[in-house]
Amino acid sequence: MKKIAVIGGGAAGLTASIYALRANAEVTLFEQFGLGGLAANIDRIDNYPGYASVEGWQLAADMSSQAKKLGLKVIRQRVLSLKKDGDEFVITTDRGEYRYPAVVVATGTSHNKLGIESDYVGRGVSYCATCDGNFFKGMPVAVVGGGNQAVREAAYLANLCSKVYVLLQGDSFTAEETSVADLLAMGNVETIYNVAVSAIGGENSVENVSLYGKDGKENRVLDIKGLFVAVGATPVTDFIDIGEVKKINGYIAVDGRSESSVKGLFAAGDVTSGALKQIVTACADGAKAGSFASAYSAAVLKNK
Repeated sequence: MKKIAVIGGGAAGLTASIYALRANAEVTLFEQFGLGGLAANIDRIDNYPGYASVEGWQLAADMSSQAKKLGLKVIRQRVLSLKKDGDEFVITTDRGEYRYPAVVVATGTSHNKLGIESDYVGRGVSYCATCDGNFFKGMPVAVVGGGNQAVREAAYLANLCSKVYVLLQGDSFTAEETSVADLLAMGNVETIYNVAVSAIGGENSVENVSLYGKDGKENRVLDIKGLFVAVGATPVTDFIDIGEVKKINGYIAVDGRSESSVKGLFAAGDVTSGALKQIVTACADGAKAGSFASAYSAAVLKNK
């Protein structure tokens, strides 16, 4: 029976699994944490076709349930490496080794850091508003970043916190215009442009942040209790030990079939070099990757 492995349990990985399972492939998904990926941590999703609005956890749960009903096998282990051995891919985890004729990488991205916050992570610094926002109910907080993630985080926090400062290094947002307009219309949100965080203060937890402007001079200290960092992300590909895999700025380059430069290795979602990082595009990538990985696996087995 044709079989594939999917590494990563977010929207892209789950969609790839669903399409491969419907093509009668045996699918094993490797995910160290819970299924759903970043989508599961989004408070509200307003741009997924078919839903005027849906909570992220609900959409993730529906995808997971559908895949499991089709027979998805989930291995909750951390993938340490992915190598190529002849016509097989070797996945090594913290508990064992597995071999497959085709693999879909859907590991997404990891949060970028400011570089100064390590002592305060879990003590006022967070990378997820829906995860930690309730800890700061009625308190002043700040969000660093101007992209879609930062705007979503700030809007969510504005409904919980007394004040939300949005800190941008540039002079404009890069997020969707409608989302920015909605955020700026909220009465307890203040946007500060052309600044960066130079220091975090507080004895046991975050109490304030120091800002400096483009001229390099400190120009303001904000008294806050929480700092939410949303300054982009880095693709999770460090476990791939196959030198022939082509990357663009660290992201896996794929063709129209979601196949990488290495035959039999497919990629989907935010880990790829696609320009748009959205749940709907992750699902589209996953549909192609799962379908073509299944077909590739069948061809390999037929030639054995």
